[in-house]
Parts: sequence; C-alpha cells; structure tokens
Amino acid sequence: MSIRLRVALVFTLALAVAFALGSWLFISLLAAQLRSSTDAALRTQLNGAGQYLPAGRNPAQRPVRPGTAPTGEYLIQLIDGTGQVRGSSPGTGTVPLLTPAQIRQARTGQIGLAGTLDDDPVRLLAAPLPGHPGWIAVAGISLDSENGTVSTASVGLLVGGAALVLIGGLGAYWLARAALSPVERLRREVAALSERDTESSVQVPGTRDEIAALAGTMNDLLARLHGALARQRGFVADASHELRTPLAVLGGELELAGRPGRSRDDLVQAVANASDEVSRLTRITNDLLVLARSDEDRLIVRREPTDVGALLDRAAELAASRAQAAGVACVVDAPAGLVALIDPDRIRQAVDNLIDNALRFAPSGTQVRITARAAAADLKIEVVDSGPGFPLSFLPQAFERFGRPDSGRARSEGGAGLGLAIVQAIAIAHGGRAIARNRPIGGAAVAIGLPGTIQPPAADQAS
Repeated sequence: MSIRLRVALVFTLALAVAFALGSWLFISLLAAQLRSSTDAALRTQLNGAGQYLPAGRNPAQRPVRPGTAPTGEYLIQLIDGTGQVRGSSPGTGTVPLLTPAQIRQARTGQIGLAGTLDDDPVRLLAAPLPGHPGWIAVAGISLDSENGTVSTASVGLLVGGAALVLIGGLGAYWLARAALSPVERLRREVAALSERDTESSVQVPGTRDEIAALAGTMNDLLARLHGALARQRGFVADASHELRTPLAVLGGELELAGRPGRSRDDLVQAVANASDEVSRLTRITNDLLVLARSDEDRLIVRREPTDVGALLDRAAELAASRAQAAGVACVVDAPAGLVALIDPDRIRQAVDNLIDNALRFAPSGTQVRITARAAAADLKIEVVDSGPGFPLSFLPQAFERFGRPDSGRARSEGGAGLGLAIVQAIAIAHGGRAIARNRPIGGAAVAIGLPGTIQPPAADQAS
C-alpha cells in the first residue's frame, strides 16, 4: 500500500471518528435541550391543572364541559388519594397514566418519566396538586415531534458527514500525492542511475523544504558512492599493476630456467630470483588483505600490555642489516618502563613499514630515529629520517593506497605504495591516527598517535 493511500485512509478514519464524536455530542445536546424545553412546558401545564378539578371540589372553578380540548397537545390527569382519575383533559381517558408506585412517588415531590399512550411515546411530569392533600397532577405530551426533530438532525448529520468524510479523504489523497510527487520523481531518477554514471545526481527542487534537503543529502550520498567506486576501481587497477610485474618476472625466470643448456649456477640464480618475486607477491597480497579487512572494520587488534621500548629495539635490530647496507644507523629513543595497551604485532608491522620507508630515503651517513613519548594516557611513536622529505603535493595523499610521489625520493624504485596506508589502518584500528610531515631542518617524519593506551607503572597500580 502506497504512502499516499495510507495517509488518505488514516486521515479519513480520523475525520470520520472526529465527526462521529461531534455528531453524537450535538445530538445529545439537542435532545437534552428539547427535553428541557418539554419539561418547562409541562411544568406550566401542571401549574394550570386545577382547571380540570370536579366542580364539587373547587366551587370557584367552573366544570369542564365534555369535549373541551386541552391546550395544545398536552395530556392532563388529576388523580386523588385512592388512585382514581378525578379530572382529565379530553382524550386522556380514566385509566391513570402512572403506575401505583409512581403515584406514591409523585405525592412526595415532582417526578419526570417516560411513558406510552396508545403505543406512542410520551413525556410525563407529575407533582402534588396544591390545596388537595393526597392528590397529584399529571401532565404529558407526545414525543413524536421531539423524536422527529432528533431523527431529522441525525439523518442530516449522517448524510452530510458521509459527504464530508468522502471529500476529506479524496482531498487528503490528492494532497498526499502532490506532496510526495517530488519523492516519486527522486525515486525514478535514482532508479535510472547506472553504476557507469560517474557524475550523476538528482534534481534538487527549489522549495527549500524537507524534500529539497532529501535531494541534497541523496546527491551527497551519490558523490560519496561515486568516490568510493572510483577508489575501488583505482585500487583494483593499481593492485593488478603491482601484481603483474612480479608475476611477469616470475614467469620469465621460470621460462629461462626451463630452457635446455642452463648451468647449475643459472638454475640456482633463477630459483633465487623467483623466490624473491614470490616473497614480493606474498608481501603485496598480505598488505592488500590487511587493507581489505580495515575497509570492512575487521582488522583484528589484540591488545596487551607491551613494553614500547623493547618493541622498538626489536624493530631496529631486525632492520640493522638493511640499515648497515645503506650506511644508515637506526637509533631508538624511548623512556624506560613505558608500557602501553596495544597489539604488539600490529604496531611492530607499522613501525617496520616506517623504518623500511625511512631507510629507502635516508642519505648514507645519517640516522633514522625511532622515538616514543607519552603525553598523559596517549602514546606517540615517530620515525624520522634526514632525507629530502615528502614533496608538498604528496603530503595530503601520503596515506592513500598505492600513493607514491611523482618525483622519487629514494635511491631505488621503492615498494608498492601500501606501507603508509597500512600504518594508517593500524593506527585507526587502535583508535588513533597517523600524521606525515616534513621537518623544518630537513627530512621526513611520520608519527602514530594512539590515545588512551599508556598503562600506569606496576608500583602505582599496587598502591
């Protein structure tokens, strides 16, 4: 069921309920008003009921001649102490209009009740007759006129209410349809979009209302989706390019190894070259897997209290051979006893990537400094080199995947451009960020900020 139809049905139902309650209240008030008017007229008739007394009981009053018509359509009876009708208006008869119990009740005060006369509903008022102890006067009138008025009003309200509810329902449907037509237009525009549309958007109405805000939000969403799709396509293209080179080299080495006449040394060299390419493929594949898990928020971080200084010393120790080959010294600067709640394997992976990146760009005879500092409960790990630094145009995209500067800083071709992206993914998984900058005195610095990870010393915990 469409929204506009649901809105119209709900509005129609609410209108019908409201009109029914209003009509019931109106009919109730009308009936009460008519009843009040009828009772007032009957009380007037009771005040003049003495004219129907027998001549013997009220000599000053002339007897009513047979056939004299009562005033209007009122019915008058005078009932004595024995329950007999001693005077009445013409056509009322000699049978009391009240039951014996009602007669006894009327002797004590005025009462009002409903009755019937010849199967017609009547309204009756009864009260003691002044000057005649034990006697009561009864005045009544047919309710046909009153009931007819109420019935006519009810029929009019029913017919008018049905027409009003029908018109209101149709109007609500039309208004809902007009209000939701921009949404339907947006739906058609979005349905017509294709994944190949790189600059597609929906039309924003100039009404400056919620629909216009929805269209603007949808355009922002489409822009983000287009950007994500473009990054995904670029990621796939870059990954394919990076994997193609080692695969091609591996295939070439295997092809050369399979040619006849190759010496043992040639075969050993071919196997070694193939092994290097397999290692490169493995690194790229593992890096891509880390980034893919980071995109899906599935990069697992197993935190445990870790000695940060020992972790950095181990990273520098494993990089010592590469640093020595490049003529660079790795220096660790971390306070003793600095303990943080981190994933040591992931942080080691990030630090290894930063050291590897720094070693490729640090000039011979310089140092690569690996520092760790605590600021309150936050941990900051920074790797600094003395190389040419990052190109200014590259800094904003330093942590993008396959991002490499156009003009190389390194003495060699470098890696696949995934190292800094993985550093950022690991930092984000720990709730922090990675920041790349150029030092004023020259060289590049990349810092990992890990908030809320510093653990208090054991002595403080014990106390």
